[in-house]
Amino acid sequence: MFTEVFNHTHPIVVHFPIALILIGFGYDLVLALKKRSLNPVGGLWMWLLAAGGAWIAIATGPDDDARGVTSFLEPHELLATLTAWVVTLIVVWRLLMYLKGKREFVKAPLVLYLVVSFASCGLVLGTGYYGGKMVYTDGVGVSANGTLVNPPVQGNHK
Repeated sequence: MFTEVFNHTHPIVVHFPIALILIGFGYDLVLALKKRSLNPVGGLWMWLLAAGGAWIAIATGPDDDARGVTSFLEPHELLATLTAWVVTLIVVWRLLMYLKGKREFVKAPLVLYLVVSFASCGLVLGTGYYGGKMVYTDGVGVSANGTLVNPPVQGNHK
């Protein structure tokens, strides 16, 4: 059973950063619209977990299962990497604001922050879209009766 769970770490982990990024943006947007400002500490733990989850999702991605059997791997990997970096940027930005003693995002910085966090939503949804295409269109990582539906092509591994 442990091997089964370990072999499916990526599909288990990926849903957390997706949810946290979308909820984090929604939380920030509601507060920003309501207060016309945003405290960088409020919701910071959500963004920290989202960033950590994004990097763990990248680290657990089963690249070898997809090499040579799908055209969706490259855009999926690119969007995943961009997502992780953008969400990390959001966390660093919020931490710097807090450490510098600036208690609120207001006016232009608030708008820029919301644009960047909205972009992180688009990136994570695009990543999920291509991940879903790999599984549901090309059958990457899917097995039936213990046999891979679309086994990796030998010699295409990094």
